Amino acid sequence: MTIRKLEIYYVVSKKLNMTQAAKELYISQPSISQVIKELEEGMGVRLFQRLGRRIYLTDEGVVFQKYCLRMLNLYKESQKVMEDMKELRTGDIRIGASTTIGTYLLPDIIADFKKEYPGVNIELVIENTLMVSEEILKNSIDFGFIEGEIDNDELETRKFWEDELVVISSPKHRWKKMIGLKELEEATLIQREEGSGSRKTYEGVMGIRKENTFVFGSVEAIKRAVKKDLGVACVSKLAIEDEQGRRELVVSRVKGISIKRDLKLLSHKDKEFSALIRKFIEFSKLYRKDDSN
Repeated sequence: MTIRKLEIYYVVSKKLNMTQAAKELYISQPSISQVIKELEEGMGVRLFQRLGRRIYLTDEGVVFQKYCLRMLNLYKESQKVMEDMKELRTGDIRIGASTTIGTYLLPDIIADFKKEYPGVNIELVIENTLMVSEEILKNSIDFGFIEGEIDNDELETRKFWEDELVVISSPKHRWKKMIGLKELEEATLIQREEGSGSRKTYEGVMGIRKENTFVFGSVEAIKRAVKKDLGVACVSKLAIEDEQGRRELVVSRVKGISIKRDLKLLSHKDKEFSALIRKFIEFSKLYRKDDSN
C-alpha cells in the first residue's frame, strides 16, 4: 500500500465519481479501478458498491476513509517535519559532556545556538569521561565532549579545543602565581574521582599521588573545599574564572611544568551525524578560540 494509492482512494471516496476523480488525479479511470481492486484484494473487503451508474461507500469503505485521511495527514506532517529538520528549524540533539566542559563551557554555547535555532531541542548529560563513552556506546547520546582519554575500537576522538589545568589555593594559603614543585607535593591535594579526565591529565604529568589527598566528586565541591583552605587542587582554568575575578581563589602554576590537555569530540565510528548535529559541532568549534584559555 503506497501513499499514491491512499491518495487515489481518498479522492474517489469523497467524489464518488470516477470521472471527476480521474480529472483531479490526472490519471485514467481504468487506472483508478485497478488501484481500488488492489486495495480491496489486499484487505479482503469491499470498499465500494455500484448501484446502477453510481458508486457508494460500503461500511468498510467509510471506516477506511477515516484511516486513510489520518495516514495522509501523518505523511504530510512527516514531510513538513523532514523539511524543517533539513532547514534546521527543528530537531533533537543529545550531547554528553565531561564535567568541566558540561558545566563551564557548553551552557553558553547551547544558549547562543538556541538564539539562532530556537526550535531545536538540546539534551545535555554531564558525566565523567568514562560514563560519557558508555552512553555513546548505548546510543543514549549522539556524541560527547570529553577531557580524558578513551581506548575503545568502536569510538573515535578528535581534538576540539585546548585547555589548561592550574593550581588553585585559598588566599589564606599565601601562594604566589608561580610555585615550586616541592610546595605542591607537600600540600594536601583535593582531586576528582577515578575516571575523571582532569585527574587523568594531572596524573599523566605529575604522577599518581595516594597520600595526603581528598577525593571529591565535583569541581564545585573541590572549589568550595579549597576556599575553606582544606587543601589545594589542580583544575581547569575554565572552572575558576569567576572566582579568580572575585579574588576568592589564588591561581598558581608550577615552575617548569605546563599541564595542558586537548578537549575532544567523542563519537561512535559508525554514527552518521544529521545536518543539525553537524551544524552544532561547527558552531561549537568556532565559538571558543584556543587563545582564550
